[in-house]
Amino acid sequence: MTAFIHLDYNVVHPGVARAERAYSVGKSLMKRLQGEGGLATLLLTVAGLSLLASIYEIIETSPEGQLLAAWVVFWIAGTALILGTRKYVGRMVQAWKRADQDARMWELAQSDSRVMADLRCARSRAE
Repeated sequence: MTAFIHLDYNVVHPGVARAERAYSVGKSLMKRLQGEGGLATLLLTVAGLSLLASIYEIIETSPEGQLLAAWVVFWIAGTALILGTRKYVGRMVQAWKRADQDARMWELAQSDSRVMADLRCARSRAE
């Protein structure tokens, strides 16, 4: 009697596959950091981490370390809240400006037939 054994071997070493994935992730990260915003984000992250490290060192050496830690957590949460609402308020201001511009354009279109014709033409193109 003859028996055949079929073994499935990996044709790619797992370490090589991990290294290739890490290289592609690093390459895409570097592409994203090439821009102005990416470098600013990287700089802000490094500054924040160095600030946290120095705060940790101060808390460890201070006799009132727990009080200082609570103060730092409070201010970090407050800063995060302010930064989070800043985006929301910015969007609301942009919407308000856009609505004001639309209202002024409509008021102008009510008195000028050329502007009204342009608005009608733009609306018909959009449909």
